[in-house]
Amino acid sequence: MKKFLTVLLVLCLSVLSVKAEVQTYEGTDEYYVLGAVENINVARERAHQRALRDACEKAGLYIRTFSRMVNTKLIEDEIITLSGAVMRVVESNYDIIPLSDNKGFVIRATVHADINDDDVEKFLNKDAEEMAMLFANEKAIRQQEEQEYKKLDTLKQEYVLAATVEEKELIARQIVEEDKVFLSNLKLREGNKCRDEGDHKRAEKFFSEAIELNPENALAWHNRGWAYIEEKKYTEALADFDKASELNPDSELPYFGRGWTYNQQKKYDSAIKEYNKVIELNPKYAVAWNNRGAAKSWLNLMQEAIADYDKAIELKPNYVQAYENRSKAFNALGNYSKATEDLRRAEHLKWSNENADKVIDKALALDKRGDFKGALKLLNEAAKLYPDNQFVLVNRGNIYNDRLKDYEKAIADYNKTIELNPKFSWPYLNRAIAYGRLKRWDEAVVDYGRAIELDANYADAYNGRAWSYCQIGKFEEALLDANKALELKPNEANFFDTRAGAYAGLKRYEEALADMDKAIKLSPEGWLYHNRGKIYLLMGDETKAQNDFDKARKLGYDG
Repeated sequence: MKKFLTVLLVLCLSVLSVKAEVQTYEGTDEYYVLGAVENINVARERAHQRALRDACEKAGLYIRTFSRMVNTKLIEDEIITLSGAVMRVVESNYDIIPLSDNKGFVIRATVHADINDDDVEKFLNKDAEEMAMLFANEKAIRQQEEQEYKKLDTLKQEYVLAATVEEKELIARQIVEEDKVFLSNLKLREGNKCRDEGDHKRAEKFFSEAIELNPENALAWHNRGWAYIEEKKYTEALADFDKASELNPDSELPYFGRGWTYNQQKKYDSAIKEYNKVIELNPKYAVAWNNRGAAKSWLNLMQEAIADYDKAIELKPNYVQAYENRSKAFNALGNYSKATEDLRRAEHLKWSNENADKVIDKALALDKRGDFKGALKLLNEAAKLYPDNQFVLVNRGNIYNDRLKDYEKAIADYNKTIELNPKFSWPYLNRAIAYGRLKRWDEAVVDYGRAIELDANYADAYNGRAWSYCQIGKFEEALLDANKALELKPNEANFFDTRAGAYAGLKRYEEALADMDKAIKLSPEGWLYHNRGKIYLLMGDETKAQNDFDKARKLGYDG
């Protein structure tokens, strides 16, 4: 079956120097309301939030292709976070749909929302540490929301099955409490927006309201702590971080906040203890290693500080601040050659990134206009000027791979990118795509696996590996990966198409057909009708197969 895995032109912090464009997205979703038990206004807001999430997911492809980030990538969670941060709702509509059982009704919300290029640029140009905190924050909110929705669904089921009035009244009160949890998270998001805009006093107010609605909201305590830091209320900040860690001792966030606060207060021993805990909970947190190194430097523990800077750079090879800090530590030890080397490296990274960004901007503008050869020419020049800039190379590889169909040259560029930064997962995925296009499926499987090792939630990599397994007849393995991909991204039409291929290979045709029906419902494109037609053929239904093939041709797909 046909599968689309678009090679993405991403990377670098600057964006196109062209007139800002506005993209509009429609999101829609439903929320089931349990009769008179639930508050209609809260229920409407629940439906609205779900519809907004749908719009954010639809904006994902645009955000992914627009963004180009230094030494990282936007994984799916981060794409949704960015979409939500820059999306502006312009219209919301609601439909009330009664149910035949008279036990409740459905609210269907539809939102129309805009995303402006300038807002995306502003977000992407935030400090890397600030962006990391925003992404972690939004991920934590979504986890809280998912837990709250599961609990609410359980309460509704218990209410319907309750045998006595007393039981129903008890459950109804619990549902009211769940509404407070939901509203607390809304206040949390409002506070985050204010903080993002620099209005820390107003952010503090929203976080306080979130805490009042749900005193168990650990993230609200944590975020108010950061608002206090901005106002230099360090005592209040530490108290809030203490409460946050009491409520959620397995989260590294409040310990990081305490470490930051102690550094500001020049209490470096205390800061180191907090960063120790952060690193214990999240050993891949490069900023924590760097900050602990800074605290050790202030205590004149230069060798230990250098070891921390080494780790930060290992985790983030282009971490300019870590190079600068390590340079100072080497200088303090009298190792002037290494100090100079690190300082030059930091300055070169700044210079290289700034200048390479400008070239990539121009190349992407040409690519957007369809001038692929012009884009390639610019990236060839950039590769000569900045031979160790991974983002020039990976973008040139993407031009070869997705535009010019020169897969061997694409692979060569991805090889060099991986050599420069073996912890960067996107080149592995893009190289896997190139291998697949050359029908080198075993190599594709290996590269998808490497991408997954670096990012366990990389849905596209699971889907790509599933498709590759299908091509070499490993349908059981393909099914496992396809299930994982759909678990991570349940609304991707091509993921259902991939799983249908695995089911078909296992001769589980009814399940394959069901997946193709879902794929077509999500995205009624010609190639999906064609693929469903192939399944009908395998099932022996030539009439339905021909109908799908005819539909595919009408939609412009000839197979």
